[in-house]
Amino acid sequence: MQKHYGWYLFLILLGYTTISMGSVPDPAGQEAAGIVAGLQSGAGGKLVLNEKTGRLEVRDGVGSLIDEMATGTAGKVVDVSGQEYRLSFGKDDMGRRSVLVRAGPGMQKPVTLDVFGSMAVLSVEASLLAILDSNEEVCYEPSICGEVYMICDKGGIKEAVKLKAH
Repeated sequence: MQKHYGWYLFLILLGYTTISMGSVPDPAGQEAAGIVAGLQSGAGGKLVLNEKTGRLEVRDGVGSLIDEMATGTAGKVVDVSGQEYRLSFGKDDMGRRSVLVRAGPGMQKPVTLDVFGSMAVLSVEASLLAILDSNEEVCYEPSICGEVYMICDKGGIKEAVKLKAH
């Protein structure tokens, strides 16, 4: 009979460990929820393509130019309002402009930024690839690791949508 009690105790502890491990908070999700709820501003950088020059511009929350990059720039670290981003800007094999965004090496918390008109929240281990199509549509592809959330505005109601890698 005592063997059965030991087995039950093992199963109970295994279940408790599984439940407690599943409840680990997602810092990027908490950041995104704070932005949606209006508790956090989500202020960070803004990535804009300058059609005249063909360069990627990095702007702050009030629209001031912080930095700009030519096509072919890889791994450039830019600091905007205390948030550090590592950016690569170029063209894919189909000639579409694309930018790869990651949190900078000094970041210990999720980063927020506007990428071609959409607000994104990235965990420190995540990356986001944004591809600008010829008809000005943007395709967002998250990395396999980390968490990426897009803040969507649907009829005046904000919503955080978690992107999943394909």
